[in-house]
Amino acid sequence: MTISISSVAKKFGDFVALDNVSLEVPEGELVALLGPSGSGKTTLLRILAGLELPDSGQVLYQGGDVTNKRARDRNFGLVFQHYALFRHMTVFENVAFALRVRKWLNPKVKERVNELLHLVRLEGLGPRYPSQLSGGQQQRVALARALAAQPQVLLLDEPFGALDAKVRQELRHWLRRLHEEIHITSIFVTHDQEEAFEVADKVVVMNRGKIEQQGTTREVFDHPASPFVMDFLGNVNVFQGRLQNGKAVLQGSDVDGLEFAYPDYPHQVARDAQIYIRPHELEIERRPNGVKSATAKIVRIHPAGPVTKIQLQTVPQGIALSAELSRERYEELLLKDGETVYVFPRRVRVFLPEYVI
Repeated sequence: MTISISSVAKKFGDFVALDNVSLEVPEGELVALLGPSGSGKTTLLRILAGLELPDSGQVLYQGGDVTNKRARDRNFGLVFQHYALFRHMTVFENVAFALRVRKWLNPKVKERVNELLHLVRLEGLGPRYPSQLSGGQQQRVALARALAAQPQVLLLDEPFGALDAKVRQELRHWLRRLHEEIHITSIFVTHDQEEAFEVADKVVVMNRGKIEQQGTTREVFDHPASPFVMDFLGNVNVFQGRLQNGKAVLQGSDVDGLEFAYPDYPHQVARDAQIYIRPHELEIERRPNGVKSATAKIVRIHPAGPVTKIQLQTVPQGIALSAELSRERYEELLLKDGETVYVFPRRVRVFLPEYVI
């Protein structure tokens, strides 16, 4: 029951939307296609749905080639960003639409629609029209409609993109719980890292028509396979550095000499590298503590719930840095705007020009 995408390529004129993409989605898994605009994620989803044909490659499902099958012959459920509900139909009839097309008998239609309205927590709203619902409720109707004909696969294209932040967060949690109840194989497109990480079993990071990395949320976040993945998954501080004799040394007048153990490169020949530090892995002290550190001035403090974001500039060159502290750590330090502090990373990631370590 695995979905296999094998060497799929697609061009629109001179634009390469997909460049020899291969991917496997096991049965019952919820997979996020994550990437910026133009990365190819929606094109890949549309090829899976049968709404686009690839220029080359295959889509295999249940051991058979479905590459050239029409969308209506695949029995895949589709949910779009803008709901696409029928405005002149009630909620009940929107959900029932696919069943009536398939000529289900009325008693079975009523039973299935009521079952789905219960599943999406919209009991009693069947007689209403889409205009009488909130955006979040409309998206749940769209999801119920996609599930009505008991599809084998559910495909979602930016399903929460048209909703405000609070409703988006609520629906993300709801979709994850729903998936755990019904275990339908699901693939959804998003450009929102937080959304992908909250909902998905596996994340597929795409860029310029290719898959940069795929894996569990922890694997992708903790072990980024490329500078693009590292940079795309949240803010990062980037430094030029040098690797030699098991050490990574930062370069630049304000940070020159900051070094860290890096046993993956034990060689005597020095190599240039890019060194990435996530904001939450940058430590701040109010005074030197014996650890090699850079001197920085606090530019702005922005409390954001459980995390306090600190914008800094190194002294004297003014290199911009971002740090994130837990509320407890921030309250312990009692930092103030304009204060001079000492910063050093607890963890670094190193990328060589030719390959990734």
